[in-house]
Amino acid sequence: MIHFKTILAMSAVAALFAATGQAQSGLVSRGKELTEQVAKCQNCHTPRTATGELDKTAWLKGVASDPSVYIPDITAEGNFWMQWGEKGMLQFLEKGTTPSGARPSVHMPVYKMRHEDAEAIIAYLKSLRK
Repeated sequence: MIHFKTILAMSAVAALFAATGQAQSGLVSRGKELTEQVAKCQNCHTPRTATGELDKTAWLKGVASDPSVYIPDITAEGNFWMQWGEKGMLQFLEKGTTPSGARPSVHMPVYKMRHEDAEAIIAYLKSLRK
């Protein structure tokens, strides 16, 4: 027999998990908007098909179009992410420098985002794991 207090506690935990899931979903949505609509990261970090369209099967997976210019995979599965980690990605988005303190290449904008916006982008990039 389950006591009323147990049911009440279980309901509270379920509500907390639901609220956390909704908050995370909102964060990912905000990150997607910032990544795709504001920064337009896909224009450089997504390869194109033979017809010139963005390849949706390789979204933000990087482009190796020229041996001298490599545009990295910025999803949480990419080597770039593995090298920098979340902390390095946050630094890059918030301060405009790599984890070693270097500025980005000439092709990459220097970002100086608010912490909340950088976190939203990180949440979105992490959500792209397959």
